[in-house]
Amino acid sequence: MFRRFDFEKDVYAALEFVPMSVRRKLDLVGVKIHLNEWRTLSLTERLVVCHFPTASSEEREVLGAFLREAVKRRTGTEIAAVNLQAEENEPNADRVPADVSRLISEFQLSDQEWIGFDPDERFALSKLARGPADKFRSAWAESGESARRSMSKPPAQQDKEKGRWVK
Repeated sequence: MFRRFDFEKDVYAALEFVPMSVRRKLDLVGVKIHLNEWRTLSLTERLVVCHFPTASSEEREVLGAFLREAVKRRTGTEIAAVNLQAEENEPNADRVPADVSRLISEFQLSDQEWIGFDPDERFALSKLARGPADKFRSAWAESGESARRSMSKPPAQQDKEKGRWVK
């Protein structure tokens, strides 16, 4: 599944920039792709990265191998590795990162919503907290609306909409 946020909808047409959900995947996989490396990939390769699952360690290994091979084939260089324990450093529902907490307080937002955000939303908000406030506010509003809609649906429907297989 490819998570698309409304606040960055201009990115999706040509994928000239790395979408937020893909940045999270790259962290999970343990690789760092610079923008010029991303742009050397064909649109098809970028779409593969966007849609490739990363739920299991095997999926993350395969995606990492694909990226290392694709970038090396196109640029002749190795992509940079990052902390392979990125999953442990990922923002979780239990603890609001300091940058996000500061903006929550500054904008008088409800920190209770943080608990309802999914991992992609928490990742995006954590990254956007370091940048322009208007992007953070847009992402917060979008994620909050998403969380409110999800709370009104049964759990099986929520899982299906988030791209998870439901038994």
